[in-house]
Amino acid sequence: MILEGLYDFIARNPSILLIGFLLYVFIFGLSLLINRKKPGRNPFWRNHEKPIEKLVTDVRARDAVIKQRFTPAKVPDNLDAIVIGSGMGGMTAAALLSQAGKKVLVLEQHDQAGGCCHTYYSKKGFEFDTGIHYVGDMGERDVSRFLCNQLTDGQVEWIAMDEAYDTVALGEADKARRYRMVRGREEYIRELKKNFPKDHEAIDKYMNLIHVARTGLKGMMMMKIIPKWLSKILAATGIVDLLTNYFKYSRKTVTEVLNELTDNQELKATLSYIWGDYGVIPKEASFSFHAGLVNHYLQGSYYPRGGPSEIAFHIVPVIERSGGRILVQAPVSKILTNEKGRAVGVTVKRTTGDVDIKAKYIISNAGANNTFKYLLPPEVATKSSLYPLIDKIGPSASFITVFLGLDGTDEEMGLTSGNIWYYRDSDIDGAMSKFYNLDVDDVGVEDLPLLYISSPSAKDPSFPHRFPGKSVLLVITLAKYEWFEQWKDERIKHRGDDYNAIKDRIGERIIQQCIGLYPKMENKVSLIKVGTPVTNNYYLGTTKGEMYGLNHNQTRFLPEIALEFRPKTDIPGLYLTGQDVSTCGFVSVMYAGLFCASSILNRNLMNDMMKLRKDVIKEAKKKKVE
Repeated sequence: MILEGLYDFIARNPSILLIGFLLYVFIFGLSLLINRKKPGRNPFWRNHEKPIEKLVTDVRARDAVIKQRFTPAKVPDNLDAIVIGSGMGGMTAAALLSQAGKKVLVLEQHDQAGGCCHTYYSKKGFEFDTGIHYVGDMGERDVSRFLCNQLTDGQVEWIAMDEAYDTVALGEADKARRYRMVRGREEYIRELKKNFPKDHEAIDKYMNLIHVARTGLKGMMMMKIIPKWLSKILAATGIVDLLTNYFKYSRKTVTEVLNELTDNQELKATLSYIWGDYGVIPKEASFSFHAGLVNHYLQGSYYPRGGPSEIAFHIVPVIERSGGRILVQAPVSKILTNEKGRAVGVTVKRTTGDVDIKAKYIISNAGANNTFKYLLPPEVATKSSLYPLIDKIGPSASFITVFLGLDGTDEEMGLTSGNIWYYRDSDIDGAMSKFYNLDVDDVGVEDLPLLYISSPSAKDPSFPHRFPGKSVLLVITLAKYEWFEQWKDERIKHRGDDYNAIKDRIGERIIQQCIGLYPKMENKVSLIKVGTPVTNNYYLGTTKGEMYGLNHNQTRFLPEIALEFRPKTDIPGLYLTGQDVSTCGFVSVMYAGLFCASSILNRNLMNDMMKLRKDVIKEAKKKKVE
């Protein structure tokens, strides 16, 4: 009875609970100041940015940096940390730890460093990006740009793409209605209102919701940084919803929000088109995450000169300066643990005999699913609170990639640096649901409902000089892993005629759809390569061809689940980085790497970085005055 009365009193006076909680947090914070562990060295102890040097285009010189093949003799002695996977989350954590004086070994299963930052070069003389297609928040004054500069010695030059960074194309490809997404918030709104003159009120309400939902992102990340027990209290009591509105809007889908605003299906398609960047159809997607992504590109989009491999090319020397290495063709088959269940090392699988390597900190950038279901001993993995959540969330969408090499320049082909998001039907939910229900033998018989079309050659000013007279298109569409699962155990390039026939059919269908959008490319395609979900397993180390790690559905963004996916796991010595810690996307995984390094170094690296940035800006202003 007493407890019931207390609960009733709190329910009628929620402010009492909040005041009590804030008092508790104050006392807890005070205890941390008194008893906290000594922080590690600050990686932002100086400005690491240098004047940008000439682009290195010599293939051998580049390979010497990003294709250092693993051998036991190349493994440094007395390692502080081992990172599994050289995607951006892993490279960021490794670079920051290296700048703090740690010796770090990064192990990559592919034949070049960079994860999704790597580039694919064909024997016919074409180059393609594979995972980094466009990046927001990379303007000169953006914090993300500053962080990237610190990781790369300021050697990656980010080129602004066209004003219309994305164009939504709806309907039949050769007669598609096109809607441009242009940089600048006011310009973006103005363009939408020009195209939808009867829906001004709905557009204004949508943009307001985008802003409100986006502002809660810091609250979501806070849940991953503060002590786990404190996050659990915040989630269980509902106090988290008083501190951030992120989870409130995560409980609503994109379709639900848009249905409340308008009946115009064409407008709804235009406002939700970007779901392909996270792989969840609008009726299942968290509105908060969608809002964050829309805001991410509002000030325009950028692409690295020289292609995404420039990023790894300039991070490798940062890691090597502290005695570390990034070694490729080094598939990690096991995370080693001791009798107490602490992660103490990894096993690298080799045909000449497996190699065990030890370090104090083990950082996995291989994804939560790979880490807990395949790398850790089952008796250790199953004790983690993350283990049951991996299946509860499930894998993200898988995809098909088509690489098209064209004989002709960007200008001759009519290509621009802006992307095209093509939808055959403005009812995206309905069209994609129907598509996912197809049998594999029917895929590509009719036009595909979604195509993301990007031209790396048009985005990179160095491309025409490196590959004169040529241009490229990269085309991505979503797919079901089950369509190709029967070939998962077959050797790459030896999967048989049936598999190749399906790829050829899909590739030819996509070419015809692209010709409808880019008529000048007809009869100019000299290279076509099709990658399927099982191709992704081989090159990206996925298990079901997944594009974005764990699914970015609503379940993932529930506060009680989001708080669990943090850099420091409940397995001593094991840390996570990458898109399962934060979300998908280049900038997001950079911050995952920063938070991972923060946890290991026991210091708030975000504060350290912001202080350095403030000092750098102040110094630049001072020099300008002089």
